[in-house]
Amino acid sequence: MKNQNLRLSIFLGLLICVSVPTYIVAKPLEGNVIFIRGGIVIELEERLKTSNEPDSLHPLPSLVIGEESKSAEEIYPSWIDDQRALATYDWKPQTDYRIALRWTDSSLFEINTTAPLKPLPYRIRTVELEEPLSLLANLQRPATPTTVAFSSNGEQLAVGTNAGHVAIINPLTGDRIWKTRISEGYAKHAAFSPDGKRFYIGEQSPDGFIYAYDLSTTKPTLLWKYRMADDIDTSTPQNPDDVYAWVQYPGPYRISTTEGGDLLVVGNHSWTKEGVGLKKAQLYRFDGETGKVKWKWPPNQTLPMTISWFDYSRDVKTVALLAYKRGSEDTTSFKSGTLYVIEGETGETAWEYTFDPLKPYFEEVTFWRGVSASPDGGFINVTTDDGRAFIFKTALPPAAIEPLWETNLTTPLEVSGIPIIATNGTIAATNDFALFVTGDTFIPYHLQKGAQRPPSAHPNGMTLFAHGWSGEKVWQWTLENMPQGLQVDGTGRYAVISVSKRGQNVEEQLHGVSVFDLTAEGGGLSKYLYTYRTEGQLPYDTIAISADGRFIALIETPIAMPDETVRGGNQVHIIR
Repeated sequence: MKNQNLRLSIFLGLLICVSVPTYIVAKPLEGNVIFIRGGIVIELEERLKTSNEPDSLHPLPSLVIGEESKSAEEIYPSWIDDQRALATYDWKPQTDYRIALRWTDSSLFEINTTAPLKPLPYRIRTVELEEPLSLLANLQRPATPTTVAFSSNGEQLAVGTNAGHVAIINPLTGDRIWKTRISEGYAKHAAFSPDGKRFYIGEQSPDGFIYAYDLSTTKPTLLWKYRMADDIDTSTPQNPDDVYAWVQYPGPYRISTTEGGDLLVVGNHSWTKEGVGLKKAQLYRFDGETGKVKWKWPPNQTLPMTISWFDYSRDVKTVALLAYKRGSEDTTSFKSGTLYVIEGETGETAWEYTFDPLKPYFEEVTFWRGVSASPDGGFINVTTDDGRAFIFKTALPPAAIEPLWETNLTTPLEVSGIPIIATNGTIAATNDFALFVTGDTFIPYHLQKGAQRPPSAHPNGMTLFAHGWSGEKVWQWTLENMPQGLQVDGTGRYAVISVSKRGQNVEEQLHGVSVFDLTAEGGGLSKYLYTYRTEGQLPYDTIAISADGRFIALIETPIAMPDETVRGGNQVHIIR
């Protein structure tokens, strides 16, 4: 009887366990939401075990986000670290949102919040560069970062130095993917193939090599290399140990990959031999996979000048470059101070335009970069060192090769009898805008007349100008400091300008990057999003933006202050 009662008790107990529903109480998590460019970041107060490669033990949480009055959308975020989740989402300004992040173990983060008028600058992380790039390998002459480049998908970030060290890191996690040293030369410029499987970097060195690496294998391997010194010659500086000896070596001034996987490279070499200044340059189009040269420009010789910069349309049918040589007469069929437009498929010259000097202030025409092409190939914008700006249509009949528009952007103005001018060589182009960035005011050396410092600032200096392709000014924005670089993403939406200049006091130490949404309606105030500041200075041309515009990378270097303190450090900032 006792056994029967025991069995009955066990049966009833099991029945109760089966019949009574079990409720799992959600574990609430505390945190906050930050609205950033093209997405949100959730910052949790509690550290969690997270992974961007989920498995059965660590499945990804689901993020549900939506306007309070509308249906929600489920997305899966990426984890920056154990407390921060990043999600891509096109939010609307000043709109109420309900956001929930839920795990399978019932951990739950919920919040009702309102999106701001504009996104906030957000630092994903900073990565110290001394270890991955061996910056202190030579304590007598520490290396410095010289080039930075994103892969197309933004998942790889390459940084090179003036001592030939190269590192590729994951911009989201900060993990180092690969490290190598190409040589003891100056790592001049770098780029990734469109699929991110190949990496290209060029050195300014006696050989002027371009290297192509295969990143699809477990350990990256060298695919091919090309020695530009075979074309544009090598040289030995008068003082090879000088810190600036590298400027007399051949090297690639720009490396860029096309959507079809080809590689466009311009090589320059400027040196002195037996007291005579020499220059040689060449523009190449390579097969990115094999390294085969598809064409060179000029085709049968090197250019006895400097190619200041080149740009091209998205379909690579139009390639534009600027060429000049100071203090020399024109040689052979090439003229200094000329815009050359090249057929991208064949490498043949389509047309050219030689600029007249801006007299009486200048006897010749030179350039600092100063050329860009609209992605659709319809237009080219140009600036000359004398302060003028130009727009050309690319489809020009031979008898009508003239600028569509030109203006005196930062040309000399006389103040108290002293001619002042502002830099204007930093430019870019989208299908909607010709972008011109002007910089610091100065007195040209040959016009100083005993005065070295300008009596006042040029009225058009330190400004971002956006013009339509008919030449009309659409909007402008005043910069806080000397521009050090301009990048536009592959969609033509975001423009990034780095500003930095070492001043004499703390108030002049303004360093950072300003970000603009070029698609926003309205003028400069509407298009300006934010400025992200750094303590240290930003070297020239060491910013990058991923093709989709999601990630921005900027190199910071330390500044020794007058009181012997140091501000900033050798690091790369990855921001949204």
